[in-house]
Amino acid sequence: MYNLNLAHHESMELHEMLNMKTVNLLKSKLMQGVVFDQELKSLLEKDVQLTIAHVNELKELYKNINSQNGGEPH
Repeated sequence: MYNLNLAHHESMELHEMLNMKTVNLLKSKLMQGVVFDQELKSLLEKDVQLTIAHVNELKELYKNINSQNGGEPH
């Protein structure tokens, strides 16, 4: 694939985005269980599918980090 050359603070920001998306995914999945409106449930399902794609993309980016100060993601 490719390697990202990021500074430590940039790799931490990427990690924070991954954490945020993961929490958003969990929240949307949980809300699907308590929502009765079908239109809202459909919107939540679309959000879940998009967020899964975003999480997978961020995970791929995170795997390819070459930090300028050591070569390992933190």
